[in-house]
Amino acid sequence: MPLSMEEKKERRRISQKKYSLANKEKLKETNKEYRDANKEKMKEKQKEYRLTNKDKMKEYRLANKEKLKEYIKEYQQTETGKKAITITNWKTKSKIKFKDKQELEFYYNTYINTHRCTWCDVDFKNNKDRCLDHCHICGLPRAIICRSCNLKDEVPCVSCLL
Repeated sequence: MPLSMEEKKERRRISQKKYSLANKEKLKETNKEYRDANKEKMKEKQKEYRLTNKDKMKEYRLANKEKLKEYIKEYQQTETGKKAITITNWKTKSKIKFKDKQELEFYYNTYINTHRCTWCDVDFKNNKDRCLDHCHICGLPRAIICRSCNLKDEVPCVSCLL
């Protein structure tokens, strides 16, 4: 007896699920390669979707306000969330300029792993006491220092003096 359309769909769904579970890493790598190769195309599609579905997105946000708030709160507690907040603050509030992504990663890793002020050699009291010092003229980062040294510092970098 031939299979019905629903039975065929169900078998296909099960087969796809088995394949996905068996090839998780391969699919992850393939998806990453696709995203890297099609960044601009994907950005354009996302932008188009947001423009054409404004009402739908607004309804979703309103209907899931508490759920989204909880999700954001949880995300901000993760290492990725903390990193995103720190880097966003550096770029927007402090107007720190990085040459490229590698330099940004270098300074973030240095920032996380530094536990003493580079200038006064005092241990940081807490994470809020730690600052990424930068030139206030050109915005280039210089060192990881404590809050008190950061408040005293108004000296431009060497390249700005020349």
